[in-house]
Amino acid sequence: MLAIAFFSHHVEGSIYFMLPLTIAFALNLGIFLYLIVRKQYQSGWVHAYKHISLFTFMFGVFGTLVGFLQMFGALESMSETLPLSVISGGVKAALLNVLYGSGYFCLMQLGYLALHLASRKVNG
Repeated sequence: MLAIAFFSHHVEGSIYFMLPLTIAFALNLGIFLYLIVRKQYQSGWVHAYKHISLFTFMFGVFGTLVGFLQMFGALESMSETLPLSVISGGVKAALLNVLYGSGYFCLMQLGYLALHLASRKVNG
């Protein structure tokens, strides 16, 4: 059930923006696991991990801005007045990108904090 909701959010929030967010999160999860297993807390991969996590947040914001521009462009071209439920559905779809981007960013920042604390523990 959760997987169906997750997939429907990806479709609703534009698969072109949601899929790269999920791929970047999966990539960072792989980097995190690699760093933990190898105990390489001072490598360049830690910086790559940090930058990929920032990319997910910024890409989510970018997707939201594109969604708002498309929504307002469509609203501007319409001649009749739309009910509020249609407009709020468009806002909801546009905000899914920033929600997922910031959620992934928060999870990845917790991982970065764990890597940073592990490096301090190793270095004494």
